[in-house]
Amino acid sequence: MLNYVQIVSTPTADTPGTTLLVHFDNQRYVFGHVAEGTQRAFVQRKQALNKLGNIFLSGPVDWHNAGGLLGMILTTADVLSTARETTMLNNAAKQKKQGGQFNARQPTTPPISRLDIHAGKNISHFLATSRRFIFRKGLPIQPHEIRSDPRATGLPTAFEPDWQDPNIKVWYMPIQSDRKGPALASSRKRSHDEFTDGVTPVDRDGNAQELVEMVVTHMFDSTWKADALVETTLHQAKLPAKLFVRDENGHLTAYKGPMPGSSDDVPDIPVLVRQPWPGALVSELPRTEPSQQSMCYFMKGHDRRGKFDPKAAERLGVARVDYRLLTNLQSVKGKDGIVVTPDMVLGETVAGSGFAVVDLPDASYIDALVNRPEWTNSQLMSGIRAIFWIAGPGVLSDTRLEDFMRKMSSIKHIVTSDDTCPNMIALESPATQAYKLRCVDSERFPLPAYNNKAPLPEAAAADPPLYEIGRTGKTIQFAPQYLHQDDKIIPFPDIQKLAQSDLDSEVLQMAEQARSKISDPGFIAKVEEAEADIPNRDAEIIALGTGSALPSKYRNVSATLVRVPGYGNYLFDAGENTMGQMRRVFGDELPSVLRDLKVIWISHLHADHHLGTASVIRAWHEETSESNPSAQLMVASHGHMIDWLREYADIENFGFERLVLTSFNKYDSNRRITEPRIFSSVEAEQFGLEKIEACWVSHCYGALATVFTLPSGLKIAYSGDCRPSNDFVEIGQGTTILIHESTFDDELQGDAIAKKHSTMSEAIDVGRRMGARRILLTHFSQRYQKVSNLEENMEIPPTTETENNAKADEVILVAFDYMRVKLGDFRKAQAFLPTIQKLFDGVEQ
Repeated sequence: MLNYVQIVSTPTADTPGTTLLVHFDNQRYVFGHVAEGTQRAFVQRKQALNKLGNIFLSGPVDWHNAGGLLGMILTTADVLSTARETTMLNNAAKQKKQGGQFNARQPTTPPISRLDIHAGKNISHFLATSRRFIFRKGLPIQPHEIRSDPRATGLPTAFEPDWQDPNIKVWYMPIQSDRKGPALASSRKRSHDEFTDGVTPVDRDGNAQELVEMVVTHMFDSTWKADALVETTLHQAKLPAKLFVRDENGHLTAYKGPMPGSSDDVPDIPVLVRQPWPGALVSELPRTEPSQQSMCYFMKGHDRRGKFDPKAAERLGVARVDYRLLTNLQSVKGKDGIVVTPDMVLGETVAGSGFAVVDLPDASYIDALVNRPEWTNSQLMSGIRAIFWIAGPGVLSDTRLEDFMRKMSSIKHIVTSDDTCPNMIALESPATQAYKLRCVDSERFPLPAYNNKAPLPEAAAADPPLYEIGRTGKTIQFAPQYLHQDDKIIPFPDIQKLAQSDLDSEVLQMAEQARSKISDPGFIAKVEEAEADIPNRDAEIIALGTGSALPSKYRNVSATLVRVPGYGNYLFDAGENTMGQMRRVFGDELPSVLRDLKVIWISHLHADHHLGTASVIRAWHEETSESNPSAQLMVASHGHMIDWLREYADIENFGFERLVLTSFNKYDSNRRITEPRIFSSVEAEQFGLEKIEACWVSHCYGALATVFTLPSGLKIAYSGDCRPSNDFVEIGQGTTILIHESTFDDELQGDAIAKKHSTMSEAIDVGRRMGARRILLTHFSQRYQKVSNLEENMEIPPTTETENNAKADEVILVAFDYMRVKLGDFRKAQAFLPTIQKLFDGVEQ
């Protein structure tokens, strides 16, 4: 059986963590980090998730190391669910073809029936914080939380594997930081209101852990059904929710009567409502605190039987039909009735081999590591061929670590660290697309920032080098023979060469014609005249993620940044790896972008819209802690998003104490428009806003659309995910820029209705009913690399003093990842739309 370990990702802007993939023909295992961006790295490297059965998370449990774990769980569950459905259909088709006869050789269900996650303290809590927005029935999750040292007893049996299956044996090695005092003091303090809200802290080592693990079980392995209804009363039902009543014939029908809180006298009649999934019924988790435990691992394959010697079997008179029994370690009879045992025909047993993963976040873990008993246990160390070192800043220069590596010189040392790994382009496909778009319109489409050179530490440059710098694609094969396959290392991509290999000359000619048009003085004068009344024309909209559902080859998930000079920066949604997209887009400019970040708006709790929030807040917190420690960042969303941030703050200090939290939970039952957040003069100076308006939209529980109004009169309307909304049109009247989801092409309106999204035409219609001056379409289904023709009139209308002038001066654009367009440049960008459409002609959807 083929067995190897491969580096899938090293630290870059897109992939902040180091991820190792262990391959066996029947199953896959992940070791190291599952950081944000890991899913896209798997897609780029063409590594499927359908055989992933175990994740061994290294380091402390925090967002840096595990920020991509929730998204990977969702994707893996969906992949396996689809595989099961396909298998059932294939089985049914074959059985029908065979006249209903069962065939034992028919395909069976996928081999992976659950996902085991091995990690240090707080992994169960980490998973349980997501109970309000993650629910999957197709993939039970089994967390293995290592809360104590398996080697603490010192007994010989302590060196038995801590976990094993038919392929591998694994030993857990938790190490503790020797840092004292302030580190744990970063955990947030519970407010008086929380203590008096009926919640009592529970001993984390007692019933609390059982409760948290129960929540995780219900999240992924419950019998809950989406269509199950429970009876309650109108006043007790948790709103908003779809309510049902029984008519005079006992049939279910939707309740359309007056709601509690309206002016009418509302009777407390019996109603039926869908039951929420069990995990979400736990209103608050027991408290925990950040852990200073870093998980490391040893992994080895099982011993393999020696090679079968057919000549020896023939000499012993073994019948050929019995060869299989001998290879399965069973004895048989040879000539003259002698018993032939496996050892008589099999070569020497091949001892299992493998590697270690050592995760050192900082130098405070080094002493604990080098003094571990595992290093002196000959039985455990036998067969350990390599150590993968995941090192934090400054760790590699510590002489204690260098001395340890020299002491273990018989083992191959492979190091990944921000100090050694260049910020190479980790995702060639979106970078190549960005280069092509830049060839069309260089002002709106920057090249992603990257660097193929990194400082080479003396230890790595020595002769012989103390260690090897880990590169993506590096592969070590353990079976059927031991090999270092450096030919599989991914070379630094030549983006220009990749892009120009199929760049049509006609596209370049069209782009040149568009550039000529927008540089014409007459064109510029018309634009200036038509847009003279638009405030903040220097405001810039940056499309950080323009896809939906899950990160894909060409589009990351939802995130849009609006920069308004003199006021601040505003982030609308933050899907997984939004921070990575910002690093690529802004490069050296990123620190100033973070310092000016004022508000993060999260439209709803779907993973593709908010799983990058924690890392953005953390980056802002780290950037401003010294330069402007009194600065605050506002997070505005539904109350459940605020609850998630509050609970996650128990796991790590990511800046929660410096947040201003604004929740939109209540609304008028007739219009579903929430009470606006009005800013005082002091707040307006601090956050650059006059007010935030919001309304509930049809998509999922708690889904909101919003309008930000600045003191200058600039209005930014953002839809999140939704069907077209009249309430949104109402609060967005006279908006300057509408950023609206456009998940499906017009011919898929049925899909849009069923999945509660909008088509392109529907999104444009919302903007026109608002009177929006500029419309940016985003959040496309991941089935689309290209987009449909807009069929827009590119001519600039004459300026007239009519109330319809705003509609006449409408400009619509389609967003791509990394796109940067100023409000006053929409007309220029629009001139390139036919060229961009031509660029993607012939591209498979």
